[in-house]
Amino acid sequence: MLSKTIIRKVLIYSLFFSFLVSQTKSSFEQVRKIRLENFKNNYQGKTIKFTTENLKTVQGVLVNITDEDFILSIDKSARFYNHKNITTVYLPPGTKDFYITAGFTILGGLAGFLAMVAALDKPNPKVVGTATGLGTVLGFIIGKNAFYKSQKIDISGRLRE
Repeated sequence: MLSKTIIRKVLIYSLFFSFLVSQTKSSFEQVRKIRLENFKNNYQGKTIKFTTENLKTVQGVLVNITDEDFILSIDKSARFYNHKNITTVYLPPGTKDFYITAGFTILGGLAGFLAMVAALDKPNPKVVGTATGLGTVLGFIIGKNAFYKSQKIDISGRLRE
């Protein structure tokens, strides 16, 4: 068994090194710069969407990010948008999200159909059709709310909200 002095020394050294190595303060601009750099590396060439200062919604393909601007390709022409006051960028849902939603829709319809066939001995075709339709709608609602939505990316310099 370890003695109390060894445990105490390990604890003191670990606290000392954690304070020595820790970062005392992160500035707003440093955090924002890191987030913008990561955003550029991860989403360059992908469609993004954001709201400008004058509440105009802009959507285009991200070409580059400079110190001052987003460079977007909109209708095959480069457009510059100042990102100083933009805190949130959205990624619109893609085709994979659509396929997942469509899969949930089909599974919902199939579940409604199978539930009626399994529950009733000789189901009425109208009841089976109604259950299939309701299952399809419910599957679509679940798939849409769970998977087919824009991803929100925070590029502000705030560490906590």
